[in-house]
Amino acid sequence: MSRAEEAGAAVQRALLACVGPGAAEQIALAQTRLAWQETMASAGLDRGGITSRLLRVVNGTAQVEASEPILAQELTLRADLLVRNVNQRMAGRPGATMLIDRLSVSVGAPDRIGPG
Repeated sequence: MSRAEEAGAAVQRALLACVGPGAAEQIALAQTRLAWQETMASAGLDRGGITSRLLRVVNGTAQVEASEPILAQELTLRADLLVRNVNQRMAGRPGATMLIDRLSVSVGAPDRIGPG
C-alpha cells in the first residue's frame, strides 16, 4: 500500500469513528467537486452564465452536468486535460481519495445547474 493510500485509509478510519459511515466518501466527493470548480475557473469555462457541476464519481468516471450543449461539447473535447488537471489539484489534499479516469458529460436544465 502506498503512502497516499495509507493516509487515505487513516482519514477514512478517523472520519468513520468521529462522524459516521459515508463521511469519508462525502469529503472525498467534496474535494473532487472543489477541484472541478477550480479547474473550470482556470480554464475559463465558468463564465457568461454557462456552468457545469460534478455530480458523482463512479468507478473512476466523473459524471458532469453542463448547462448548455456547447459547454458539454467543449468539456468532452478537453476531457483528458480536464481529468489530468482535476487529479493534480487533488493531489495531497486531506480526504481527496478519488481518482478520475474519464468524464461522462450530460446536459441539464440551466436553472438546475449551480456550484457543486
